Amino acid sequence: MSWRFGRFCGLARLSLVALALSMLSGCLVDDPPPLIAPGQTPPRLDTTRALPGQDQIIVKNSGELIEFKVPVTSEDAGDPLYANLLFDYGGDGTVPDFLYSVPMPASTLDDKKREFKLPWTVRKGVAPGCHRFTLRVTHLSNINAEHPEQAIDKADLAQAFWFANINVSPEDANSLVDCPQASVGAE
Repeated sequence: MSWRFGRFCGLARLSLVALALSMLSGCLVDDPPPLIAPGQTPPRLDTTRALPGQDQIIVKNSGELIEFKVPVTSEDAGDPLYANLLFDYGGDGTVPDFLYSVPMPASTLDDKKREFKLPWTVRKGVAPGCHRFTLRVTHLSNINAEHPEQAIDKADLAQAFWFANINVSPEDANSLVDCPQASVGAE
């Protein structure tokens, strides 16, 4: 009888080992899926943190500095950003007055410290009155070579606008009379 019991215990151990081995395959973890590089996203300007604020009238005279600062985020996929600051740009096909152009190295959406800084000193000869500044940001590969103020793909373009009274008398400083209206036909 002891030989039967020994045989039974051996068979029981063998069954437990087989059961344990069959459970091991359920615990194995598959390889993670392959990493897919993020795709490029259009630039986004954080105009709520722009300086000067877009809801204020800039008042400056010839020789004074205006420094535009605008935080930007985008997934660039290796393609640098490029910003153009334009003066009284209407998007109507006329050649704009480029005030400042600056590239920014490619980065990712995780980069929360990116910002364009575009200083411009009001030059002599600017007609007194209200003027509009336009900031246009796109990826470098999206710039039209013949017309750098234009983007090839309008979906990959961010814009910001400011109004300034330049070389005006103090009593006209806070008036937006005769300001350029929103552009017509701008891309």
